[in-house]
Amino acid sequence: MSNAPEIIAEIDNFLDKYSLKKNTLTSQDLINYIEEKWHQADDEKYNIHQGNIFIGRMINEYIRLQDYNNMQRWLDMMNLHSLSQKHPDYINDYYNGECCLECGNEEKALEYLHLSYKENPEYLFTRAPFCFEFFNKHLENPKELPEKEQDDEIYYNTINLKDWQLFFNEDEETLDYAILDEDSDEIEEHTTEHNNGIEYLQNNQTRILESILSELLSKYPELQEIYDYPEDEKQDFMPDISQIKDFADLLSPSTFYITSVFKDDIPYIGYMFSCSWDQEHGLGVMTHKDKIIEIGGADTAFSTWSAEEDLKKN
Repeated sequence: MSNAPEIIAEIDNFLDKYSLKKNTLTSQDLINYIEEKWHQADDEKYNIHQGNIFIGRMINEYIRLQDYNNMQRWLDMMNLHSLSQKHPDYINDYYNGECCLECGNEEKALEYLHLSYKENPEYLFTRAPFCFEFFNKHLENPKELPEKEQDDEIYYNTINLKDWQLFFNEDEETLDYAILDEDSDEIEEHTTEHNNGIEYLQNNQTRILESILSELLSKYPELQEIYDYPEDEKQDFMPDISQIKDFADLLSPSTFYITSVFKDDIPYIGYMFSCSWDQEHGLGVMTHKDKIIEIGGADTAFSTWSAEEDLKKN
């Protein structure tokens, strides 16, 4: 019986722990762990989808370290995986070339890119500009490349919530936010009511945060029962807590959404958090002023049905 599924699950769990806010592991700890576990797993690991993701992670880790030999070793393992074997050779050769170029080995990169180009002359010119511009310089008859289009300026709405930053011990001083129309689609226009909501948030940021965390604290035991972490993992992902300050290590605010559902000229606002106990779905909270309307998955932050239902009640 193959041991690969069990070991792949162990690596997956380790990566979940590695991504926690309170994690004290280093990138070298991660590399050492995956190297050891991958070596222990039998060849069925090359047929498991998650295994392909782990190989890609290790390739990127060694690229970051500019460690070509180890990066190439994991590239060779990527080519053994069943997903890679389903790709045409020109796709695999391009990927190998791009990784070698990122890792600083231009000679090997050129070798792989020539193989990709020989089989499909157009493919690599649809990929990363830094890669095809490098390759084009080495062609006997360079391709005439289109002029780079000027990217449209991307504008992000941001707000400085210093109290939130201090509570969660975040590096970023600002949070992104989006304005949603009646259909929950993002829009650029700020109405007077939207601006009222932004002003209310800035002036009452501590009060709002305390309301969110107090409500979450009351629901937390119920959530613990739902997620039902085994005792050996509970302390890492969903430990018992007794006060709202304990959430500082378990949550990080990510984005919030100012809806176009208004009450008393103030919009309902949804807040999205990453959380240790559900790293895939996160946590979402819908509010009006400092009143908590709904707590659920991340989509609660931008699904306006709960706001509309609350408005109907009033």
